[in-house]
Amino acid sequence: MRSGLSTTLVGLVKPIVIRVSGENRYLKLRRSGLAKLRQLNKRRRKTKRRQSERNGFTLEHDVARHADLLNLLVPAMTPAQAALENFEYVADALDSRKIEWWLVEDYAGRGYRIGVREEAKSLVAAALMRPKTNVPIYVKTPQSTAVALTEVVDLCQDPAARIINVTAPKKVTETNWAFGFRYGCSIEFWTEIISDSRVVIEAPAENRAAKLMSDAEFTLEKTSTGSGRECRTPAVLNRTMLEDITFPIDAVYTWVDGADPEWIGSKRRLEADLAGDEYHPEANHEARFESKDELKYSLRSLEYFAPWFRRIYIVTSGQVPTWLDVDHPKIRMISHADIYDDADHLPTFNSNSIISRLHHIPDLSEHFIYLNDDVMLGKPVRPHDFFLPTGLAKAFPSRNHRPFGAPTAEDGPHFNLTRNIRRLLESEFGITVTHAVKHTPYPLLKSVLFEMEDRFPDAFEHTWSSRFRHHEDIVADQLYHYYAQIVGRAVATSITYRYINIRDDNYRWVLRDTLRLRNRSTMCLNDAPVDDVEPLTDEEVGDFLESYFPCRSSFES
Repeated sequence: MRSGLSTTLVGLVKPIVIRVSGENRYLKLRRSGLAKLRQLNKRRRKTKRRQSERNGFTLEHDVARHADLLNLLVPAMTPAQAALENFEYVADALDSRKIEWWLVEDYAGRGYRIGVREEAKSLVAAALMRPKTNVPIYVKTPQSTAVALTEVVDLCQDPAARIINVTAPKKVTETNWAFGFRYGCSIEFWTEIISDSRVVIEAPAENRAAKLMSDAEFTLEKTSTGSGRECRTPAVLNRTMLEDITFPIDAVYTWVDGADPEWIGSKRRLEADLAGDEYHPEANHEARFESKDELKYSLRSLEYFAPWFRRIYIVTSGQVPTWLDVDHPKIRMISHADIYDDADHLPTFNSNSIISRLHHIPDLSEHFIYLNDDVMLGKPVRPHDFFLPTGLAKAFPSRNHRPFGAPTAEDGPHFNLTRNIRRLLESEFGITVTHAVKHTPYPLLKSVLFEMEDRFPDAFEHTWSSRFRHHEDIVADQLYHYYAQIVGRAVATSITYRYINIRDDNYRWVLRDTLRLRNRSTMCLNDAPVDDVEPLTDEEVGDFLESYFPCRSSFES
């Protein structure tokens, strides 16, 4: 009996093994075939594009190939400028032939979108059609490969082509700062559907309203783009939607020039006075260090990737960066004296104290984002990345946990800050916090900061009165991170982020990878001393900043 059962099992197992093995061989061959097919199609697309380029361009300017497109080399360019140039090129071409078009989406970190009636497709193609251009201009549909603009007529003859994207790729010389189809102008062909009872307009892609709308909602109204060009847009797209963020948002920086002799002298005098020692002016030289101008590059990142900020406040001890255009309409310089009520708290060299007074900035908006000068944006972001339309702020907790224990002068300041904040919140709410806070821009609500100040007056007063960092300090931006979640004024979420410690040469590959990919919304170039490692050189850090943010902003004089 047992022998028969064994024989039966052996007989059953054998074909199963053979069948699985056969499936594995089949899947392997199938994957291999698909890979070869993709490679073949890629080569065909590249061959077609190169042939298209030869037929479509008579180049008279320096170009370079990037992302397999010929890019016009330019000395400077920003995302908004690249998108605007593509939009103006298309809009001018349509206006020259008196073709009706409407704005679907203004510049919002990517290219403009415009709509045209489906029956005007051939007219649009003719308007865009150019003989060989002296700069590279490409066109593509979601289904097609990119080809020279001279082939737009053939492209538009495809009935399935309901969206075309036009771009003149540009690349800043000697950098990987390039602008392709992401910043192209999309032309959408909208269709009119007529039935016995109604007329419906259908868009080929979702927009801020819907793909389908009645002819009454489609009524075109006069408007203008953010760049100031007068145009028209469907009435329904002008409505305030539930998901819209309509409140103003400010940016706030704290900044100090640590190499300023006057600032150093003030700091040394206070140190000597508090210690009861005699002040020696020669001591000033010990604290001198070379600035990497992080603030300049952080402001460039705001102009490149978040032009929606209303104002930018820079809080200093009265210092002004030599390169800053203080007359820029968005810039507001704020001295410590503007935000402190008690003169005995000044001068202060305690960043915890200064950050805990930011909500006292005159005329500051209710919603604002605080940035250290070593924090920067890495790609286009929207207000929605930091706030909900309801007005709640977003919080970005780290996976790291802060250690427990009593604050001591021997521990790192960031550990003690969390310990002091933890003690406050446990005492007030019976809730323990442990996750660290990412080094990102911090979305804050002014009213909540005042609420915290009223709720924890002793903690705030102690921090304000500490002229230098103290192990019993709190700091308002981190307290806010936890407090606002507890009281329902913030929600924990995530944002793409890259931390780089420039004092640790193990981050050298991170620096290079960040520049190569350019795929993080925020980054922090922190300056945190680490034992037994070498720091990145000033030249390496400077080259990274200049390569990632190569073009001057309008904030620079």
